This record gives sequence, C-alpha cells and structure tokens, in this order.
Amino acid sequence: MNDRKWTGLLVVAILILAVTSTAVAHDEDDPQVNRVLGDKFSVRLIGGLVDLNSDVAAGSSLGALIDLEEILGFDEQIATFGLEGFWRFSKNRKHALRLRYGNFDRDAYAAVEGTVPILDVDFFGEISSSFTNQVTVVEYQYSFINHHKTEAGITAGFAIYNYGLELAGQIAIGDDPDQSRFRREKVGVIAPVPAVGFYINQAFRQNLILEIRTSFIDLEIGEHNGRIFTTWGSVTWYFARHWGVGVGLTGSDVVYDKSGGKERIKVELRQSAVTFNVTAVF
Repeated sequence: MNDRKWTGLLVVAILILAVTSTAVAHDEDDPQVNRVLGDKFSVRLIGGLVDLNSDVAAGSSLGALIDLEEILGFDEQIATFGLEGFWRFSKNRKHALRLRYGNFDRDAYAAVEGTVPILDVDFFGEISSSFTNQVTVVEYQYSFINHHKTEAGITAGFAIYNYGLELAGQIAIGDDPDQSRFRREKVGVIAPVPAVGFYINQAFRQNLILEIRTSFIDLEIGEHNGRIFTTWGSVTWYFARHWGVGVGLTGSDVVYDKSGGKERIKVELRQSAVTFNVTAVF
C-alpha cells in the first residue's frame, strides 16, 4: 500500500469521524471540554499498517548494507500494535510525562542466489532470519499554550532503540563450495538516545481533537552515531466521556550505527504507517 492510498484512507476516515461526531455531538454544556487539552491521565492502544524499508550491516568490519526486504525476504508491510500512556502532573496543566512503545519485529525465510556477506561470514542457500526493531520513548512535555482550543509546546526525553539481527543458514568451509556447515549468528544493540521535539493539539470540537507531534535526534556520543526524525499525527473522536477512537499517519527516518565494541551494527530504516487508536481518558 503506497503513501497516496494511505493519505486517501486517512482523509476518508477523518471525514467519517467529523460527520459522525456532528451527528452525535453533545450539547455545549456537556462536561467534555478539554479532552487531551486537559485530561490528567490517558492510555492509548495503537494499531498500525506499516510500510518498511530496511538496510542493515553487521559484523566486526560492518561491510556493505544489506536490503532486508529484497535479499532476505522480509515483509515490506506488516500490521502491528503499540501502547502510549500520558500523565499530566501539574495543576496548571503545563507539565506532563508521556510513555510510548512500538514493536516492529519481523521474521523471514529466503532461498538466496549467491552469498550474503554479513556478520563476518558468507551465508548462502536457504536462510532464516529475524530482525528486532523496537522503540520505547519516555519524554517530558511542557505546554507554552494550553486553553480550551489549542495546546502547544516542546518535548524532551529519551528514545530507547532496540535493534538486532539474527541469521541461520549454511556457510562454506574453507574455499570448497561443496563443503558447508550450519551456522547461526546474531548481533544486537540497545541504545538510549536523547530526543527533543514539539507538538500541537487543536480541538475542532469539544470531542474532536487533532494531535501533531515531531521529534528529532542528531547525535554522536562515543560509539553511537545517529540521525532520527519522527512525525506523528492523528484525529481522535471522543464518543463518550472517557473513550475515543481515531486515525492517523506516522513516519520515521533512521540512520544509526554502533561503530565500536564486538557487536557492530548499522541500520538505515524508513517506515510509514496508517494508525488506528482506541483511547481511554480520565
């Protein structure tokens, strides 16, 4: 599914939400006033249809990047779920904490032509592989503006990225292509990196909220180097005082490498998704 189709789906979904919310909207004196602009707690379950493009190099010398989808047979589109929690801890509604988790792990199997040079060996033939791709974000949020219609501010925190690659298959013994043995190799890294960004929430109605967030990282700390840019947007319709449903779009562009130590890995990852959420607010 390409980006144009996703954009079309999002537009249709937003129109459906807007029409539905107009039809069932509460009276103006309903206590549903602030929603994400003022609720103290929220928990959100997020489902996504994700499009991925992944290139990875791994091993003591890193070597050339391997296209996981083209060479190793990883799916380019997956369905996945994530979680998000939010706590507004000050009376003036300006200070909050947010926690997000997403899991984009994949497994693959492919019969390759030639060899795949990675993890300091050359795999050939039938190869089973798995790619770990998880992210946990813990961030502080400060609102410069917060009233019944608009909330805007900045975020700062840590994004913890968990990347790993494991391959299992045949490798040649010495220089004889007819002599081979089974081998399993893997590499992984957990990288907590600082992240900053900004956000804006806009209430179209008392129960129809637009949320837009972005975060970016550009770092070089020791053996960790990376540039990560993420954007996220959604429209959520609150059909009851404590419950809402929504749709959105998200995308990220990641270039990361761990250049030191025994386990070296480089990841170039581009992913975009259509998201659907169920939100509980208190």
